[in-house]
Amino acid sequence: MALFVMVLGIFAVQVAAAHGSMEDPASQTYYCNFIDDGDNEMCQYAYGENPQAIYDWHEINILDADSNHQELIDDGELCSASRDKYEAFNEPGDWPITEIEPGEQTLTYEASAPHETEYFQIYITKDGWNPDTRLAWDDLELIHETDPFSPDRTITIDGVDVPERSGEHVIYTVWQRSDSPEAFYSCSYVEFDGDEPDNGDEPDNGDEPDNGDEPDNGDESVHDAWDSNETYVSDDKVVHDGAVWEANWWTQGDEPGSSEWGPWEHVVDVEDDDSGNDDDSPDADEWGPDVVYNEGDQVSHDGETWEARWWTQGDEPGDSEWGPWEQVD
Repeated sequence: MALFVMVLGIFAVQVAAAHGSMEDPASQTYYCNFIDDGDNEMCQYAYGENPQAIYDWHEINILDADSNHQELIDDGELCSASRDKYEAFNEPGDWPITEIEPGEQTLTYEASAPHETEYFQIYITKDGWNPDTRLAWDDLELIHETDPFSPDRTITIDGVDVPERSGEHVIYTVWQRSDSPEAFYSCSYVEFDGDEPDNGDEPDNGDEPDNGDEPDNGDESVHDAWDSNETYVSDDKVVHDGAVWEANWWTQGDEPGSSEWGPWEHVVDVEDDDSGNDDDSPDADEWGPDVVYNEGDQVSHDGETWEARWWTQGDEPGDSEWGPWEQVD
């Protein structure tokens, strides 16, 4: 019995130890765990969603993959291998980027325990890929596949012919073991031109009238009202609940201000006119059935001023006493 327990324990250790991720160019999990110093917003987002996913940087795996990667991993879930634990890494955003050049390159993979390898497959996103979207299999082009080999802890993958690309892309890596059906996956964000700044570039465009600083942030008319059905990406600004909010990463349906760890960052409160909430019907725009209104928004309709109790679109003021609109005295 003791021998059986010992053998079972050895097997469990071998399974648990077989982990890894791309080191260069750094995968999302590798960078967030070893390199990030708290400045990258997407690493902080992932940490807020599941800190254990950062600690287990080497465990984006499928135990019984057996080369059935596309059958087991859904579009939009490639960076997590369809594992809920790593769901945050599927979100588009300003993930850490490694500069890369086209041509023959050597990539480095860190295996916390080396195991017999059937192959490494290296993919890159196709020309014209939109980085504001979740990664899908059709976005990828296979550029390299190794032969079977016995790896060391640090694995160098030589002769990877990186094609010409422009701007931001993703290198997607699949490591299929030969001594087990288990496979590992990673997403590495790369940039080819290297000229584009990482974050906060608006001051460089100071001559552009549409990106002015305080007048732009504080003027409610410049930004659309937040829409729960709309998709927003990093740096998008909206107005909600009397304030301007800026998206830190890709988001849809996350209400600004609903969580301090959410995707929205408060920019500035919108200045209210002192007389705006009383009898100043001319200050309220005419109600429109196609316009999105948020809590506190006021409209003019049938000679009266109405205030939204909550988010609404298409609900006519005065149509129902239980509706979203409340008449302002």
